[in-house]
Amino acid sequence: MNSFVYRILHPDEWDDFKRKKVFYGNDLDKKSGYIHLSEKKQLKKTINIYFKKKKVVILKIDTEKLKEKILWETSRGGEKFPHLYDSLTLENVVKVDSANA
Repeated sequence: MNSFVYRILHPDEWDDFKRKKVFYGNDLDKKSGYIHLSEKKQLKKTINIYFKKKKVVILKIDTEKLKEKILWETSRGGEKFPHLYDSLTLENVVKVDSANA
């Protein structure tokens, strides 16, 4: 398993996460039953597909405390993506970046 995975958020989702100190996922995550994450190499394509022409916040997440809760499952294009079967807390976020899609 990678030491780090990434979560892309809209700025308002990030503001809500900071305020509550926990993230349970957005509507898509809740419908899927897990929080969608990405490897670093998957970020650009995910941003281009799901966050077209919007500002995003990219969270770098330490997987050390989440090992048992992350499953690598086949998804888009047959690639394996990390899926978090739990909530995400601020203590797992080690870096925050902003980007324009």
